[in-house]
Amino acid sequence: MAVRVAYTLAEAQKMLGLVKEAHMELITGQAKSYKIGTREYTALDLDDLMKQIEFFSNVVESLSGSVRTKRVARIVPRDL
Repeated sequence: MAVRVAYTLAEAQKMLGLVKEAHMELITGQAKSYKIGTREYTALDLDDLMKQIEFFSNVVESLSGSVRTKRVARIVPRDL
């Protein structure tokens, strides 16, 4: 799946690592939500994180060249 984005391979790999780390923290219960004074933080839900993981995985695959594009060959049959 080809993805067009303005990321370098290193940036996409770093973002994928960060999103996976946030996913693990959310699953293990380390990061949900908290409030300090008037400020409040709420973590992303699992669906949003899974979409981001899929997106950045596709970006990394596309930029690393591991995705093969479809090749079309035109053939004209001839009767000899």
